[in-house]
Amino acid sequence: MTQEPPTPQEPSEPRSRSIALAQGLKLAVLGISMALLILALAVGPGWFHDQPRERQRALVEGMLRLLLFGYAALALVAASLPILAWRLRRSWRSGIRSRFLERGFLIAFSCLLSIAGLELVSAAWRAWMHRLPALPRRFAPEPPETYRIVVLGGSSALGEPYRPWISVGQIVADRIQRALPGRKVECQILAWLGEDLEEQHQRLAAITHRPDMVIVYSGHNEFAARFEEQREAWLDLDSGSRLFQAFHRALLVSPFCGLVHEIVSKNRLDLPPLAGRHQLIDPPLASESESAEILADFQRRLEAITAYCEAIRAIPVLIIPPANESDYEPSRSTVAGSTSVAERTRLAADFAQARALETDHPRRSETILAEILARHPGFAEAHFRLGKLLERAGRIDQAAPHFLAALDNDGLPIRCPAPFRDAYREVARRHASAVLIDGRNVFAAASSAGLIGDEVIQDTHHPTLRGAIALARAVLGALRSRGLVASGLDDRLDAAAIVRTFAIDADRWATACERTSEHYRRIAGYRYDGALRRATSLRYAQAARMLRQGTPPDDVGLPGIGVASRPRKPSGEAGP
Repeated sequence: MTQEPPTPQEPSEPRSRSIALAQGLKLAVLGISMALLILALAVGPGWFHDQPRERQRALVEGMLRLLLFGYAALALVAASLPILAWRLRRSWRSGIRSRFLERGFLIAFSCLLSIAGLELVSAAWRAWMHRLPALPRRFAPEPPETYRIVVLGGSSALGEPYRPWISVGQIVADRIQRALPGRKVECQILAWLGEDLEEQHQRLAAITHRPDMVIVYSGHNEFAARFEEQREAWLDLDSGSRLFQAFHRALLVSPFCGLVHEIVSKNRLDLPPLAGRHQLIDPPLASESESAEILADFQRRLEAITAYCEAIRAIPVLIIPPANESDYEPSRSTVAGSTSVAERTRLAADFAQARALETDHPRRSETILAEILARHPGFAEAHFRLGKLLERAGRIDQAAPHFLAALDNDGLPIRCPAPFRDAYREVARRHASAVLIDGRNVFAAASSAGLIGDEVIQDTHHPTLRGAIALARAVLGALRSRGLVASGLDDRLDAAAIVRTFAIDADRWATACERTSEHYRRIAGYRYDGALRRATSLRYAQAARMLRQGTPPDDVGLPGIGVASRPRKPSGEAGP
């Protein structure tokens, strides 16, 4: 007799209701979530941009730190995968199935796959962000009589603090226009405040007309455009933080964590420095590996831009960026990470003694500073102070190398350091068409004492008007000597005539002083002792007021303001 299978029992009515209710709640939650997401996407951007900059920064960093927290949670769960796999294998061998272990294994494996996908996407995104752009090879037709100059770089190439009225590129364009009266010379300045060569390389990809000349004047912003001055102290040299250093560096191996930290740094670039945060001995802004990576990218892009100029038959003009050496203190002085706490304490004491002896016993101060440099050859502050003592004693040839060493060993590189200057020379050696202008040599020749200071550099690295004229004269002279552009190109530039040509009146002189005053006020917090920078800021502010009240530019008492040539005072002091 065949037995019929039992009829499945119908669920009870209360159970059916609870299941339906649960499903309804799930759908409601999903619907509300989707509605909120759509609302956030529609309203969020406008609301975000209406917020103060401080709140925008906090919101972005809060979201990114939540992502890092979620990433850490995924990593912790994924890390349990080997243990769960071992436990699950043992349970299967014993013939016992554990749903708990199976689900845990699947969750951990899913987290591992999620991390792998996140890393792959982040690596691809970072590679796309920092890609070499495809530069245009075909251009819109234009009249053959047009001669176009494109200028790449940061604020120095833009003409700061005299922008938009005058810059090196504009002076060069004016002289070429005089040499080519039958042609129209246009100067397209792509340079912009605070931008590094990577950002300028991306801008070059957007040009629509073929340039006849490309001026590259970049190298001061390669670190400042990437890392905020208030960067976390994970590079601190204290031995007690080495475990934290190792952990942080391990995180940066992850493309995702590196991407998040990069976005956080760029989000903080406009933060003002915190006064009183720095010490005589400071950590560097970037690690050695980061510096090497930035240098390699800079050289790769400089090479690509120069090769591109050759391909489109444009003249590449490479200006090695000069900076203020003798009248600008280093922002951060560093020592080797292996330096003990006792040695750093000794260094600070020796340096304080040398500073105290500078006025009454300069020779003894020189000896102490030389002893410091024998132990720590890269200590920027000692190089600068020794340079000032030698300058005051009239030993200019001995002072100049110390000023340059102070620049090159500055732990906050906002002046183009030696490896980047060398990159220009290496690229120029490989490209015969490149016109190389060594800005340091130009400025040393243009300065009355041969030292590169306030006479030719307005502040940190922005040329004074005389400095800009000197660079333009060097560019024009190189073009003329190589027979480029025009046979009648004149490199004789008179400062007073340039001022009249570009209408640099009292109001514009005053604006330049105000911008310089603001620059020094802002960067005073970069140093452990910002007294000199604050005092310089006040002097430029006072000069701006005098100019607006009718004082002639040559009479305001600042070496970079006006066109009159002034002899440099060898005894001039650069710091308290």
